[in-house]
Amino acid sequence: MLCARRVWSAGSLRRGLASGEDSPLKRLLDGAATYGEPAAQGEGELRWATQPYARRGPEAPVRRVEPADTTVLLFPGQGSQRVGMGHKLAHLPAARDLYELASKILKWDVWRVCTEGPADELNARCQPAIMVTSLAALEALRDTRPAALERARAAAGFSLGELTALVWAGALPLERALRLAEIRQTAMAAAAKERPQALLTVWLAADANLPHAMLRAREHAETQGLSDPVCQVANYLYPHCKVVGGDEEALKFLEKRGSEFGIRRSARVAGAAGAFHTPLMAPVTNVLKEALMSCEAEAPRVKVVSAVDAKAYSDARAVRKTLAKHAASPQRWEQTLHALYARPQGERFPLTVALGPGTALRATLKQVNAKAWDSSIQIDV
Repeated sequence: MLCARRVWSAGSLRRGLASGEDSPLKRLLDGAATYGEPAAQGEGELRWATQPYARRGPEAPVRRVEPADTTVLLFPGQGSQRVGMGHKLAHLPAARDLYELASKILKWDVWRVCTEGPADELNARCQPAIMVTSLAALEALRDTRPAALERARAAAGFSLGELTALVWAGALPLERALRLAEIRQTAMAAAAKERPQALLTVWLAADANLPHAMLRAREHAETQGLSDPVCQVANYLYPHCKVVGGDEEALKFLEKRGSEFGIRRSARVAGAAGAFHTPLMAPVTNVLKEALMSCEAEAPRVKVVSAVDAKAYSDARAVRKTLAKHAASPQRWEQTLHALYARPQGERFPLTVALGPGTALRATLKQVNAKAWDSSIQIDV
C-alpha cells in the first residue's frame, strides 16, 4: 500500500555522494521534495499498475510442479535500451496505461522518450525507461501466452533488471522502484565522473590467467600515478567471457598486453559511462542504502535469484541489503543462470521468457545452458 511519507532525504543523499555544485545528482536532489509524494493511484485500468504483479492472498499449498509446466522470466539491464522500444506494445491498453502511470510518477513522458527519443535523452533516463518497457512486455506475454505468465515460478534480472524482477514478484511497489531506478542512474553517472573509468569485455583462451592480468593492469596504473587503482571482473557472463571494469589506465593495459595472459579479444562496452559493478561505484552504495531505508519492501512472492550472490531473496531485509550494494557488486550472471536451471539429469527445462528490449540475455543463456535456451522465447518490444 502506498504511503505519503518522504522516501529520500535530499540532505542525506548529498552527504552520501559528493557531487559538485551543478552535478546531475545535485539538480535531482534539489527537486527531491516532490519525490516523497506518491502519485494518485488512478482509476479503472490504471489501478492495477500500482500493485505488485504477483498474486495476493493466502499462500497456495506447496505441491510438485513439473519443470516443463513452469516459466522463468529474465529482465534486462542498462545498455539494452534503444529508441523505438515499446512501440510494438502500443496496441495493448494495459501496456499504454503502464507508460501513462509511470509518466505521472516520474514527471516526464516515458512513452515519448522510449519510442521517439532522442537517444541522448533516452540514455540519460534509460533505467526507469527500461523498467517500464520490461514490465509492459509482461502485458504482451499475458496477451499472447497467458498460461505461461500464470505458471511463472522464478525470475532474475541483469543489473537494473533485478529491480524489475522484484517489482514483478511483489517485493517493491512500482512507484518506489521507478524512483529508485531514477536516482540509481543519477548516482551512478555522478560516481563515474569522479575519474576516467570504463568497462571492457574480454574473451579468454582456455588457459587464460585473468586474475594475473588484472593484477598487472593495476600495477601499471599505479606507475601512472593513480592511487588505489581498480581493475576487476564486473560481469560474469558465460564461460571464457567476462566484463572487466576499472580505471582507464588499467583497461588500456589489458587492451595492449592482454594476449600475454590469454585474452584472445577485447572490446569496450558501448555506451557504458562508468565502471559499473566495481568499487568505483562505492559512493552509490550510501545513496541507495539511504533510499531503501524508507522504501516499502516485502519478501518476494515468487522466487527471485540475485545476480550479486546467485541466491534467492529470502525476506524484505535481504531486498534492502542486497539492492544497497548492487551497483558496486559484480554481476554473477553465469552463476545466477546455473542456480535457476539446476535440476537432475534428464529432467525437462521450464519455458524461459526474456522480456524487455535487447536480446543479450537470451544469447547469454545459450552460451551457459543450451538446453534451457532451446525452451526460451523473446518478447519483442
